[in-house]
Amino acid sequence: MRGSRDLARSLTTLKARYLAVNFIGLAMIASVFVYAGVVELIKWQMAPFAGFATLAPQTAAFIKYAFLALAAAQFGIIKAVQKILPTPTVEKLSLTAIITFALCESVAVLGLVLFLLAGNSMDFYIFMVISLGFFTLFFPKYDQWENLIKSNIAGKR
Repeated sequence: MRGSRDLARSLTTLKARYLAVNFIGLAMIASVFVYAGVVELIKWQMAPFAGFATLAPQTAAFIKYAFLALAAAQFGIIKAVQKILPTPTVEKLSLTAIITFALCESVAVLGLVLFLLAGNSMDFYIFMVISLGFFTLFFPKYDQWENLIKSNIAGKR
């Protein structure tokens, strides 16, 4: 009897927390589109925009590839963060999701920095697509959270 009450309470808390985390994730996705607006505004206001740093083409290419390597590493970091979750609780699931969102968004920030340095908007859009792809891959699903919490509670019995 107590287990079913614990489960019901946990699932109610889970739903509320999931909705809050979902809203945070959507706001962070929206911020990626705000970055795109900033890129377009800078391109329009400062045309022709060649970046704030006067970089040699090979330096800009090096930075681009270094940032792409960082983006690939962030994929691995996200997977590692999600794997090290020891016993899933509502709080740990929320924390993991928010850390994941921050890592997904940071890929777009790398693209924004590259654009501001070198002035090539296509570089930003490449990183934006990667960022949005990460959000798509790693956005939490309520069913998965529910199953993790149920198995955690069942494991305590």
